[in-house]
Amino acid sequence: MPFVKSGDVNIYYEVRGQGDPLVMIMGLGGHLLQWGSLPDDLAKQYKVILMDNRGVGRSDRLQGPITMSMMVDDVASVLDETSTGKAHVFGVSMGGMIAQEFAIRHGDRLLNLVLGCTTCSGTHHIRSDAGALRILFDVEYLKSLTPEKRTMETLLFLCTEEFIDANPEIYQYYHKVTMDYLTPGITYKYQGEAVYKWDSWERLPDLKAPTMIITGTSDRIINPGNSKILAERIPGSELVLLQDKRHGFFIEARDSTRLFINGFMKRHGVKL
Repeated sequence: MPFVKSGDVNIYYEVRGQGDPLVMIMGLGGHLLQWGSLPDDLAKQYKVILMDNRGVGRSDRLQGPITMSMMVDDVASVLDETSTGKAHVFGVSMGGMIAQEFAIRHGDRLLNLVLGCTTCSGTHHIRSDAGALRILFDVEYLKSLTPEKRTMETLLFLCTEEFIDANPEIYQYYHKVTMDYLTPGITYKYQGEAVYKWDSWERLPDLKAPTMIITGTSDRIINPGNSKILAERIPGSELVLLQDKRHGFFIEARDSTRLFINGFMKRHGVKL
């Protein structure tokens, strides 16, 4: 299996497809299998580079607190290992925060930037609702749930009830990959602390790369108002609002997500 050493941890990554490189960065507590089938869809046109953030999936477990900068260094290490000089970057939720910090620190390695269901964090962040915070961070509550119940409650924050009912295989897949690489509670704690200590608001106007911001209007984990704040702060950025979609818009609205990304990339074509 492909790993790269980044600092003191081993980071697991995968490469699929050919074409311009597109790095996909998952959110808090999530690993690369939880993207579902979107990476394979995008791999028909791009060299898709997937990675497990430190502490999740097949990457090394966390031994202590981490920072956003450390997770950005992990992305850079994966790019170096795959001989990728410049890349498009697509991050969702915490992955979108990593993507912002990567764009700020490594603008010379960035082609286009896609920020999904994310926030600038800090004092300008619009808070998540109480139910979303409970399913992410309330350890005692999570211990009271069966694994199956925990998966379903999490999935209901990602997709609508109607979509889950109509696509039972989505639950089966999500439950399996979640259980196969179960994220430790300490990872949620340390990743959450990294998120709360980080803030990009002041620096967002300095972003130079073409940027698309995409979110579901019914997201309860990252309030969609946060995407509007990003769009106001990042010069020339494009904002896409997917009506009635939740935090996992890239699962439920997979085709729309692919079409919006492809259209954005074509409008901002870059010669490598």
